[in-house]
Amino acid sequence: MKAGALSAALVGILAVLAGSAAGGEKAAGSWVVVQSDGARVVFDSPPVRRGTRLVGRLLSGGALVSLPLARIDEAATRAANEPGAPKPTPPPAATPAPGPFETPPLGNLVKLRTSAEEARAHIEGARKGTPAPPRPAREVPPVEVAEPTDLLGRGERYWRERADERREALEAAAADRQIAERTLAEAERAWLGLSEAETTTYVLYLLEARERAERARQRHLGEQQRWEELGEEARKAGAFPGWLR
Repeated sequence: MKAGALSAALVGILAVLAGSAAGGEKAAGSWVVVQSDGARVVFDSPPVRRGTRLVGRLLSGGALVSLPLARIDEAATRAANEPGAPKPTPPPAATPAPGPFETPPLGNLVKLRTSAEEARAHIEGARKGTPAPPRPAREVPPVEVAEPTDLLGRGERYWRERADERREALEAAAADRQIAERTLAEAERAWLGLSEAETTTYVLYLLEARERAERARQRHLGEQQRWEELGEEARKAGAFPGWLR
């Protein structure tokens, strides 16, 4: 399936499920997205399409993640979100065990060495002394921590936005190239036919598949080069390598 058709189909699934929920039937909170390799990603609500990706928060932990539309199995995703399909629930939160140097709460196991009367007598005796004069409060100015920037004063947000834009373009080009090369391979194995009309139709189809595969390959190579150029530009500007990940 082409990348554009896959995007339209997935958006259609989201619209249908959202419309059924608005019509009176309450939809489940979680949303399952099945990838082409069978991996399942569970969101806390239907994800939102942004360009060539689906963006949403995970059901377990609430982390914000995005998935390329080219990696999503449309049929499996539709089946996983149909009414009546079992919805996954987040795992129960585990109770943290005390560390090696931590003492668990003992509650009533703690035995006091002094009684309440002895404690009150000790406090009354301390009150009879002369209290120390209070120290004047000193205002401490707040410490301002400057965010790290590159040599030109650009911060992490600037580089992350550029990296996300280049990464989406590269992933879309890679998916289009994969589809075009698969179509070309199928066309080269197709039957030539017996009549002249069938042979002519096959030749035109094969030439078109070759041209599309070559365009997709050139586009993918160009996006790879632009991604590498962005990394070199960030390195020269003194940006942190983690800002492009």
